[in-house]
Amino acid sequence: MPHSLILGITESGKTTLAKRLASLYKQKGIGVIVLDPIGDPGWQCDFITSDEKEFLSVFWASRKCAVFIDESGEFIGQYDKAMKKTVTKGRHWGHNVHLLAQGATQVAKIARDQCTQLFLFTSPFNDTKILSQEFNKAELIEASSFPAGTYFHTSRFGTIEKRKVF
Repeated sequence: MPHSLILGITESGKTTLAKRLASLYKQKGIGVIVLDPIGDPGWQCDFITSDEKEFLSVFWASRKCAVFIDESGEFIGQYDKAMKKTVTKGRHWGHNVHLLAQGATQVAKIARDQCTQLFLFTSPFNDTKILSQEFNKAELIEASSFPAGTYFHTSRFGTIEKRKVF
């Protein structure tokens, strides 16, 4: 399963989209694991925690799950090897990891490099510039001026689509 980045400033729509994706996975019978620092009860999931160690225990004991890591910039920092392994090794367990963050630079480059899908909401210009280079899609720079709820969806090797979540 491909890993995904869901990026955007506060209230741009990234959590709304992530919750909708989690719901779709559940409808398809795919397990959903969530690491959320506030433990939002609005997630449709099989497991949710705000505790990194508890999350890692469930993550490695599970197979073929959709995984959502909210505030991934905080959880997958520049030096946190255990959390980086969720994206560098998690696909070998069949997991599809979704990293949610306010900006690209908050997520370690090694983690961004493992993500083949991008959902890009309104973001700072410098972040859109970095992502346009990493995904080889100049249009991504336009996301710096998107209204709330509008985002680009693309994959590293696919086309780019402009969509709305609300």
